[in-house]
Amino acid sequence: MDQHVDRTVVSADGTVLAVSDGGTGPALVVVGGAFDHHGSPTVERLTSTLRDRYRVVTYDRRGRGASSDTDPWAIEREVEDLAAVVATVDGPVTGLGMCVGAGVVLHGLAGGVPLDAAVLYEPPYRATVDPHADDVVFADVLDEYVGAGRRAQAVRAYLAHVLGVPMGQITALRLKGALWRSLVTDADVLSRDVRVLNGLAIPERVAAAVGVPLLVAAGGNGVEWMRQAARAVVEAVPGSEYTELRGQGHVPDPEAIGQVLDRFTARTTTQG
Repeated sequence: MDQHVDRTVVSADGTVLAVSDGGTGPALVVVGGAFDHHGSPTVERLTSTLRDRYRVVTYDRRGRGASSDTDPWAIEREVEDLAAVVATVDGPVTGLGMCVGAGVVLHGLAGGVPLDAAVLYEPPYRATVDPHADDVVFADVLDEYVGAGRRAQAVRAYLAHVLGVPMGQITALRLKGALWRSLVTDADVLSRDVRVLNGLAIPERVAAAVGVPLLVAAGGNGVEWMRQAARAVVEAVPGSEYTELRGQGHVPDPEAIGQVLDRFTARTTTQG
């Protein structure tokens, strides 16, 4: 398959997922971050770069972009969504989880989604958060903001608390009308991401259940707590590895991600 196509996949509970599929090479299923879906610049740059050597499959998570939604939401439904997408791809499949998407992939691996290997880039856990606390109070706060019609406040809170974006940068984002409006559109699903991330605490039991080669990466030019979180995930996942992408931040250059994938998939394919 060397041309990009859009298609749909129906998940176990009937939710219709919008899927983008294209490129030639080993299969790679990409799960993006909170605001990533069809047409998002970050997703487009990443997938267009990787399609020259991978069959890149990505999808809009339920309730986002062009995908539908079904109540009640649960992490298990997100795992079923990932499984449904992977089931449509022949041969060995590698997973790539970016930011919150890394949390989805981690749950998928623990839940038996048939990925042969995976790369996680900067999952925004907090290495200092008690892994036994399971504190998702902040998710409830986001739901309250949205329920009260304060969608912009939910986005501001999410950016600051989960991603650690400085308030000055958040203010600058608000001045970019179309971009800010696109972020506010996704306000109602942000609380789900906090729950996917286990209240920002690394889900130790989930991590311990991963049984395939896993590489966790962070940017060398990013914030230190992201690197700490990535290393903490490696400590929690048996046999996993950590690497740093020199000169990269939270939104890395797609080619830098491609080079890490190339080296990792070459090794895992040989080992397999």
